[in-house]
Amino acid sequence: MEISNRMYSKTELGLLFFPEATSKATARRHLMDWIKRCIPLWDELKKQGYLVGCQYFSPRQVAVIFEYLGEPDES
Repeated sequence: MEISNRMYSKTELGLLFFPEATSKATARRHLMDWIKRCIPLWDELKKQGYLVGCQYFSPRQVAVIFEYLGEPDES
């Protein structure tokens, strides 16, 4: 899957990783659970300025997420 280098909302990125989720909120929660369980990823996002209330990931943060979790599978 070719993912563009741009800003993504938590929900949008969650749906890319979890397209079969029962709701947008579920996809977002699953993504954030994955991120928070990967301590090196979580630490790197915080170093890049991520705050808990943020609704979007910057292009650089998205690249780091893909580095640790891989890119979402093409559906």
